[in-house]
Amino acid sequence: MKYLTYILRNARRNPVRTGLTIASTSICLFLMMILLSFFAMNTEATSSTRIFNRIVTMNANGFAGMLPVSRVRQIAAMEGVVGATPFQWYGGKYHDEVMPFAQFGVDADSVFTILDEYAVPADQLADFKANKDGAIIGRKLATDRNLKVGDPLPLKGDIYPVDLDLTVRGIYNGDTNRDLRMCLFHYEYLDEALKKTTMSGAGGSLATASSQRSGNAGSIFIKCKSADVMTSLCKKIDEEYRNTEFPTRTQTEEAFGLMFAEMLGDLKNTIYWIGAAVVVSLLFVAGNAMAMTMRERTTEVAVLKAIGFTKGLVLFLVLSEAVLVAGLGGAIGSLGCKYFCDFVDVARFSGGFLPFFYIPWNIAILGLAVSLFVGFVSGLIPAFLAANSSVIDGLRKVV
Repeated sequence: MKYLTYILRNARRNPVRTGLTIASTSICLFLMMILLSFFAMNTEATSSTRIFNRIVTMNANGFAGMLPVSRVRQIAAMEGVVGATPFQWYGGKYHDEVMPFAQFGVDADSVFTILDEYAVPADQLADFKANKDGAIIGRKLATDRNLKVGDPLPLKGDIYPVDLDLTVRGIYNGDTNRDLRMCLFHYEYLDEALKKTTMSGAGGSLATASSQRSGNAGSIFIKCKSADVMTSLCKKIDEEYRNTEFPTRTQTEEAFGLMFAEMLGDLKNTIYWIGAAVVVSLLFVAGNAMAMTMRERTTEVAVLKAIGFTKGLVLFLVLSEAVLVAGLGGAIGSLGCKYFCDFVDVARFSGGFLPFFYIPWNIAILGLAVSLFVGFVSGLIPAFLAANSSVIDGLRKVV
């Protein structure tokens, strides 16, 4: 600690160079945190669903396939099942905005028994169940659209050839890593509207005929009594419908969520390579700054060694300065990005693509560790050269 003042003074000796090095490090790490957090956040949020003991059933051929809604009742009656609800994607337009937020047709009586991590005031939930044209929306969606209980929520059909005139009957809330931008409405309301239309009507060009017609549950979310029965229930459900016209694929909610990440293909590896390129570029930036710094201090290093400073101590002083400058930039970039995303709802600017966004602590700490690594490696060669420099040559050198 007795050398801390000296290290700080050296770091402030050329404020422009130090400031630019800190700024470049912090900006690069800020952007890298956002890129890395996209996958880490989804993995963390998906993994957190394990405690809810939910499984998801869909058509074995994917979302475009038919999943008869009659199976919701059949599955709900199976041993080990607490409840089941259809989860039918609607994807309508709100004020001519294409799919601005997630919209699902659900069983109003059981949906919040299954999605029990969400909280809804009892009176609002009762009002939602009592009104077939009612909808419950997430807190963040209500804030984004300036909606409140009792407001109309008209949705124009895009995938389906029907429009829905909904009314907000409740607003649900939950943890920050849960989707608080969904709109949940009565499945029966959509199904009855579809029964009144023909496939030759307007709209509906984005889905297959089988997924457009009434009676399609889309997918089925199932709440199990315990984690012990989840695997056996998945097998039982798929075996039950294996030889039917519409075979199923049942998996845990965690696996269901990770399936969407797999759809992105090699994007994850691409982002990791971009992160590696950022680290290499930071090494060159920080290394160049330290090399210029030590060139200017050749005589000063020689004086230090002449008055008794050992090679190890000189090495320590130079490395400490490099780690300090890079670490400060890392703290501003990584931890600053973490707190910025905690206080600013970045997801609202994603055009409905992200329901939430935050920087996981493990990613923020990784960013800080990367900055310290950059500082250490970038200062290693200048520190080694300074520690092994000749005292006579250093005192004779004019910079």
